Amino acid sequence: MLALAVPTQAAVLQPASISSSGPVAQDVSDFSFESFDARYQLGLDADGRSTLTTVETIVARFPESDQNHGIRRAIPTGYDGHPTGLVIDSVTDENGTPRSFDTESGSENRDQEFLDVTIAADNFVHGAQTYVITYSQANVTLYPSDADTEQFYWDVNGTGWDQTFGLVTATVQFDPALVDRLNGQISCYRGAERSTTPCESIRMSGSSTEPTVSAQAADLGARENLSVVVAFEPGTFVPRDDSFTANALPSIGLLGAILALMTALAAGFLRATRWRGAAGRFTIIAEYLPPRGINLLTSGDVVGASGKAIAAQFISFAVRGNVRILDSSGQKNHFLLEFVHANGVDEAESRILGKLFPGLQPGDRRDLKKKSVTLSKALQKERVAARAESLRLGLREKKNDGLRVGLFVLAVVSVGLAFVGSLGALVTVVGGAWPLLFIVVAVISAVGTFIFAGNLRPLTESGAELRDYLKGVKLYIGLAEADRLRVLQSPAGAERSVYRPDSDRPDLAVGASAAQAPSVQLVKLYERVLPLAVLFGQEKDWSGVLSQYYAESGSQPDWYVGAGMFQAAYFVGAISSFSTATTASWSGSATSSASSGTGGGGFSGGGGGGGGGGV
Repeated sequence: MLALAVPTQAAVLQPASISSSGPVAQDVSDFSFESFDARYQLGLDADGRSTLTTVETIVARFPESDQNHGIRRAIPTGYDGHPTGLVIDSVTDENGTPRSFDTESGSENRDQEFLDVTIAADNFVHGAQTYVITYSQANVTLYPSDADTEQFYWDVNGTGWDQTFGLVTATVQFDPALVDRLNGQISCYRGAERSTTPCESIRMSGSSTEPTVSAQAADLGARENLSVVVAFEPGTFVPRDDSFTANALPSIGLLGAILALMTALAAGFLRATRWRGAAGRFTIIAEYLPPRGINLLTSGDVVGASGKAIAAQFISFAVRGNVRILDSSGQKNHFLLEFVHANGVDEAESRILGKLFPGLQPGDRRDLKKKSVTLSKALQKERVAARAESLRLGLREKKNDGLRVGLFVLAVVSVGLAFVGSLGALVTVVGGAWPLLFIVVAVISAVGTFIFAGNLRPLTESGAELRDYLKGVKLYIGLAEADRLRVLQSPAGAERSVYRPDSDRPDLAVGASAAQAPSVQLVKLYERVLPLAVLFGQEKDWSGVLSQYYAESGSQPDWYVGAGMFQAAYFVGAISSFSTATTASWSGSATSSASSGTGGGGFSGGGGGGGGGGV
């Protein structure tokens, strides 16, 4: 006696009605089947693989009321994890007269794919109606791991019917080449899915050269099935070939993945060589003044910190006197900007001020806590424009040669090949899990190609010089205070401290040293560096340095207004919070929201039966 444990292939089929001018039925499933007879011709193809021709004769008993137009038969398109190449040969009545039918693949709430065969007349049908369905399949035999046999293990009517069956019968005939391979073990089961109840009868009859296996089950309830199991000697059938070379599709997928990977590697190599930016300085020198004539958006683009450029630009407006930052009392991370004047701003900065304060009237305020999609889009546009400005100033250059376009085309073609080949392999169930890997490799490689070769704007010599200068400012901000003062006291430091001050902003004089400069001068110098500290994410430490000098000079920033008297520690936290809140809310990304077997060890439902319903 042989024990089996194989997955069921039956499924529930929800009935559907067909509209007509007559009365609408309450439930098209309310009918029964007088009989279900299946005749199977099991054979071999030229390669030794199993073939099956099935003729099902189904007799349905419909009510005399206008309720049904016909039936729907759900036939599994796969067996034991692979497709069977199901082909519907014909659908007729008991006299061989063709019946019209429609087919549809796949259904919801099923563990596997089925072919729904809908056989429906234009008019309502009543009483006994006979439907004869003939179809062909291949690779329909089972190779159980717990039995030294090969088996034809088949569900006859399947467990997917809501109707009862008066009698279900099955007859299996064999190709002459299979007769000598029968080992004499046959079984049948009846009942609901995984039922181990034997059916009423199963027997082998006929001559020794033309044997026939017959089984039957009477009075089957809804979702009850007859399963038939016939065992063969090992090696009778050649298993379905699901190897990598079973067909050309996995190889096509592999070719696409390799091509995509090679394209990405080529793009990466070009990005690191021909398309790389200027090298810049070998050694970064500490710098303590912002670059002249370059706004914070362009600086952010050059150093790759555009995400914080808007917050840095707002701080720049403040320390230059264009706006004041108002810290709302009693509300965490709630800031307002108050417009003062538009003196000394460049074209891009003027546009930003115009978007923040449309009237540009002194005293106008912008509540940064109140989101504005229009303003976010405008600020995002300015961030994009900063890249164009870098190109205009010669800080970046375009690399729009035909090679990049060729790489893009090659990446798209290779991904297409990988998808067509790999998806085809998955559908035909060959190549194992390799096709999935090919898709992943192709997609990642294509993304890499577009990253390496897309939007290519490398830094020029001038751009690299500005980048390294800004890195020098970042280095200066991160120095200890004594080291910063030594930079200012050095001859080079004193020399670099010369720049054109604003008319109302005194700065270090030519040749002056930090020892000769009063604290107020360092305050003004350090204030000018604060926007870059925000750009580099160093605002907390740098505002702490500023606070110390505010205390030493007995002053406080005129561009920042907090709750109550000025407190150095609170100022440090407020500037850090301002940078975080501004970057999160106004980095330029507009947001929106919307609502939202044989031998007694088998069971019913172990083969390929399916189900159906009424229409």
